[in-house]
Amino acid sequence: MKRLCIDAGGTFIKYAWFENKIIVDQNKIETPYKSKEAFYECIRQIWDAEVGPKEGISISLPGTINPVTGYVVQGGSLQYHNNFEMRAWYESRFNTPIFVENDARCAALAEMTAGNMRDIENGIVLTFGTGVGGCFIINKEIYRGSHLFSGEVSVLICDSLEEKGREAFLGNKLGIGHLINSICKSKGVEIAEGRKVFEWIQEGDIIANQLFSDYCKVFAEQIFNMQIMLDPQRVCIGGGVSENPVFMNGISNALTSFYDNLPVDMIRVDMKSCKFHNDSNLWGAYYNYEIRQSKE
Repeated sequence: MKRLCIDAGGTFIKYAWFENKIIVDQNKIETPYKSKEAFYECIRQIWDAEVGPKEGISISLPGTINPVTGYVVQGGSLQYHNNFEMRAWYESRFNTPIFVENDARCAALAEMTAGNMRDIENGIVLTFGTGVGGCFIINKEIYRGSHLFSGEVSVLICDSLEEKGREAFLGNKLGIGHLINSICKSKGVEIAEGRKVFEWIQEGDIIANQLFSDYCKVFAEQIFNMQIMLDPQRVCIGGGVSENPVFMNGISNALTSFYDNLPVDMIRVDMKSCKFHNDSNLWGAYYNYEIRQSKE
């Protein structure tokens, strides 16, 4: 029987139908910004389009989420989900089991279960997309904190809040959309696809390389700050951009340069891309369903 897994981001809703632990169908649609009802209608259309036997929906979402109750405390880039009893609301309409989890924690679940965080005691998973998602792993368990806010690295402040406002948040500074927009704006061209922007970087474009270098510098500084707080064995980088060698080489080189110039001796953190890359959240949603269903 097929199961629907959803990875909802600020730009696209990616979805996959799983059967016998295999993705049998996969696609994406644009994420609506109007309301939670519009979001629900997108999920309804995906669900209704599959006419075969099916049971269960597992959703990966931005924001602060209680994975047991399915309550969304705040919706991150999808603010219409704030203070929303999502699981109960969806189950009353779909009449099938529903499970909901934070997107970065889904990525961590995938990597902890079958990816590059297996056998890692303490680690960090960071996912890069419209914003930046984070998950801290302590003693081989996802650490959620006292109020479910642990890992919300997107709201780390890395500039003057008074001068920059929301632009001071890490999620805005290191979101891939922000990088792309900054480069295109500085070049005086229309917003291009991410692949094209990284081609400019690879080709040696001066403006693109300077802004990417600035981006990587902030990345290295913030990885170090997280390292000091958690002392992880490994940091895994997820999101579609984790498959791009220009991006991964850029942040890796910046991290090496940062350590080389650090005035104190420090163990260099082991950084890898997520095994599941852009599908980490989908696989994590799948594993979250398995875990939550087994506990009920």
